[in-house]
Amino acid sequence: MTFPRLLAFLLLPAVLAACAGGPPKRVFPPQATLQEVRVQADGQYAASVRVQNFSTVPMTFNRLQLTLTLAGHEATRIDMDPALTVGPGSNELVKHVFAPPPAVRAAVDAAFSGNRQVRYELAGRIASGDPGSDDELTYKSALDPVPGLPGVLR
Repeated sequence: MTFPRLLAFLLLPAVLAACAGGPPKRVFPPQATLQEVRVQADGQYAASVRVQNFSTVPMTFNRLQLTLTLAGHEATRIDMDPALTVGPGSNELVKHVFAPPPAVRAAVDAAFSGNRQVRYELAGRIASGDPGSDDELTYKSALDPVPGLPGVLR
């Protein structure tokens, strides 16, 4: 057997083993956005926060520390351990119920009566126990009143 052939024969198992490892595992910072704010019958607001995993591995989120600002006014602070596992490239919802301060309630009521959007910001930290990350985040966007669903912003 010639040397190049022997070398190829010996390296073949190493090359095949390297290929069998599957796709690379990459961990990217997660994101949190607001999917919906719903005014409940008792006057409290229910915020649905979408936790998004952009990584190629599942992430288990064990800490959300976020401040939600609606229409330029601090609406609530979210500080929870959701024990939420989100698959790769996927998202899950977390619900947070709170009593809005008067300035937020007035701004949201004005948005409903004038059919206008409400600007929001989520800022804070998201931590995962697996694979182990602690990321800062800031996300700004807007919600609109939903036609046919009174008291709902999306």
